[in-house]
Amino acid sequence: MRFLALVTFLGLAAAPAQAAICHTQNLMPEFLTFEAQTEGIAADARAGLFVKAIAERHPDYYTSEEFGDAARLHKSALRFFDPSRPIVFGGFGPLTEAHLRAVAANVMPAFGKAQADFARAFPDFACRADVMFGISLLHFDGHGYNDKSGREHMRFGIDMIALLHQPQDLPAFFAHELFHIYHAQALGVHSEDDDRTWWAMWEEGLATYVSRQMNAPQTEQQVLWIPSDLVAQMGKPGVMKETAKEMLADFDTTEHYRNWFTAGHSAPGLPARAGYFMGLRMAEELGRTRTLQQLAHLTPDEVKPLAKVFLEEQAR
Repeated sequence: MRFLALVTFLGLAAAPAQAAICHTQNLMPEFLTFEAQTEGIAADARAGLFVKAIAERHPDYYTSEEFGDAARLHKSALRFFDPSRPIVFGGFGPLTEAHLRAVAANVMPAFGKAQADFARAFPDFACRADVMFGISLLHFDGHGYNDKSGREHMRFGIDMIALLHQPQDLPAFFAHELFHIYHAQALGVHSEDDDRTWWAMWEEGLATYVSRQMNAPQTEQQVLWIPSDLVAQMGKPGVMKETAKEMLADFDTTEHYRNWFTAGHSAPGLPARAGYFMGLRMAEELGRTRTLQQLAHLTPDEVKPLAKVFLEEQAR
């Protein structure tokens, strides 16, 4: 009864949408209220309360496609609230309460500025996505998807942003994710629905390239983020050549997407997220003779042969 009463008592409501280019919703005030009012409750019970008081109230953020059913969602929440397990990710962390709150306080102003900067670079940017900020339970820092009606959504995970990014990273990070929204607008499709290796290499590499161009003088490593030595690993003799060969083998498939674009996964003997690096190199090459607007409007039919040629040249 106490827990049910607590859920009712919280009376949580998300912060109102921000007046800006994108339609935004910030769930962090709601989460921080929940966190304060459930402090001292056992982790398992707290995770259950989180599912009912937060996750079930915001299904557009905590989608079953990403978080699974209630049992899997509870498991993710338990991992997050377990005081015996410091929150780390790869070589990053541990996440502290003070840092989480500092990022939560800064994220909306930082995103607002990033929107304005992006709109100056791409004046036709309409931002047709619903953008939400919340606790991702370590699932993502930024992630876009289309719902069943075709409406585009962009979710930001404040916990993972706090783990993976420094304050100076945020302009480039937000530019990268805003470009994904713009790319879908420019092409008239939601490009992230296609996980084929060649297209994922292009869309992620181009978003990385745009973020760097908009945030000079940041280095390639600063806009690639993780692994923290990705550029150094890819610069070792033969690594880029072998990566190109393996990506050509996967060129038109989706089954090995994670090997090329997901942290914690990699092709045998190659760095994680090598696909981002290769896509950045391809975008740099094409960017020598094309503007950012021209690159953004290259169609999949135009990109595919260019991607094939780029990888074949690197594989020689």
